[in-house]
Amino acid sequence: MYATVRTSDSVVGSLCREVDAIRQRSRVLIQAMARCQSRGLLLRLQGDLAQLQARRRELQATARTWQRRGVGDPLGMAFLIEIASRPLPC
Repeated sequence: MYATVRTSDSVVGSLCREVDAIRQRSRVLIQAMARCQSRGLLLRLQGDLAQLQARRRELQATARTWQRRGVGDPLGMAFLIEIASRPLPC
């Protein structure tokens, strides 16, 4: 019988990937908004972008709180704060 070995994932690593996904999705939304000709669709895309920005700010605030409390790896936490603090692409 074969065993499958899987590496565990840290919470900080998962949140870093989430921030990266937010940045990528934001870039796609901004490009779509630049080409959009439908007012209704444009409003929906703007709403989606606002939700992504709110989630990024939430992750940033959470990481800062964890850093103040000494939760987790300090270097990983500093990296998460750094990438969450970067402005979304325009």
